[in-house]
Amino acid sequence: MPSKPYLIATASDKKYGDFLIEEWLESILDNVNIKKIQILVLDYGLTKAQRFYLEKHKVIVSKCNRDGHVVNIRFRDLNNFLKAHYYEQILTCDGGDIIFQDDISHLFEEHQDQYRAVCEDLAPFFDYFINTDYFYKEDIKEIKDVLLLKRMINAGLIIAPYDKMKHLCEVIIKKTKDISRFGPDQILVNYVLHKEGFVALPTKYNFIPVTCLDEFYIKDSFFYDKNENKIPVVHNAGNLDYFRAIENFGYNKDHNILKEDVLKTLRTFYSSLHIINKPKKEFMTVSKKVENFLKNVMNDVKENINTEIEDQKKQFLNLIKSIENLTKKNNNDNS
Repeated sequence: MPSKPYLIATASDKKYGDFLIEEWLESILDNVNIKKIQILVLDYGLTKAQRFYLEKHKVIVSKCNRDGHVVNIRFRDLNNFLKAHYYEQILTCDGGDIIFQDDISHLFEEHQDQYRAVCEDLAPFFDYFINTDYFYKEDIKEIKDVLLLKRMINAGLIIAPYDKMKHLCEVIIKKTKDISRFGPDQILVNYVLHKEGFVALPTKYNFIPVTCLDEFYIKDSFFYDKNENKIPVVHNAGNLDYFRAIENFGYNKDHNILKEDVLKTLRTFYSSLHIINKPKKEFMTVSKKVENFLKNVMNDVKENINTEIEDQKKQFLNLIKSIENLTKKNNNDNS
């Protein structure tokens, strides 16, 4: 049996390995009481130097087979790890866009029989992603029914007891149709937690600048709330760079430049995903802002084609088309 009862698990490769070490891990070691916490990194291609550094700092590095998108296969490989190693409570989180600014160790000892996660403030757009490209036909109706009118849970940080975490991993493995695609993990985390129940943590434990409406500011590279308290967990989420409002994100000095225009535009964009019920005047105002945003992003996407993110680019362009159709329909309905 492991000597520590709790586990923080993440996944990384050589591309994000330096961030993992210099920002993610350093922020944990500086701020989180890890007396009872073991750290695990699922290794999808770290360099020898990165692995050596992690192991030197008593991090378990588990070599894994990269045969799909990391956001999906990390749940399979975490499940495999947990079959051989028992921990009372497990926290799984992203390792390439999260920093810790305060202690979160107490979360392991609260609501220990429940899933714990943070809900995003802005409305979800579940329907676009729930289709046969991502899920098996026989599962789609139930997933849609469970998620109808539900708040979006961010899958970037989840805490659960051993049995529940294994169950979550198993559902994601079983119901993901194509492990090479980005996105189904987010839907399935929401499906399991909303179906089985969870404790909603305060947003400060997975603070996402573009989808959280709480006021914040940056001073000397640290994130603070409106009451001048450091935000414990900051998540610069966004699978593409233009979805991230923080430039040069990190934990050390000379990081974290807020792109205020991007923040405002993205919040408008995300808030527009529930514009169906807006009054016509408000709807038209939001639609215009979203239209301008989409034009700018479309131009950026066309100019910056990268084969590594081709599937994500295609996914985003399809999302844009879906939203444009939605705005046209609502405009006709309100005429």
